[in-house]
Amino acid sequence: MPQSRAKLDANLKDFEAQLASTETQVGNELAPLKGKGYFVFHDAYGYFEKQFGLTPLGHFTVNPEIQPGAQRLHEIRTQLVEQKATCVFAEPQFRPAVVESVARGTSVRMGTLDPLGTNINWVKQAIQNS
Repeated sequence: MPQSRAKLDANLKDFEAQLASTETQVGNELAPLKGKGYFVFHDAYGYFEKQFGLTPLGHFTVNPEIQPGAQRLHEIRTQLVEQKATCVFAEPQFRPAVVESVARGTSVRMGTLDPLGTNINWVKQAIQNS
């Protein structure tokens, strides 16, 4: 593939520039969130959190198909309050009722993170329009 080397090198350079630009943009968007602790329902974000200096407080392991019992809900709520979490993030497969029941009675906000990017077009548009 020596005949394609120049094209491959140019493509790599373009890709690296786009990646650096995206990383800068994401870093700028996340900067106000540094130091604000949160919990997630899936421990899938470690590399991302480290790259952007985020402050995860931990993760909860629950089956998204089954409503957690009262004891488990109490344990999760206690962690949210004691560790002064700002937000708790679930993923699309979790029923909203599960997340709402976990956050009920606290000042913790709720959000959704999608590590598989099932709505990636929306995310791309949001980034471009911000």
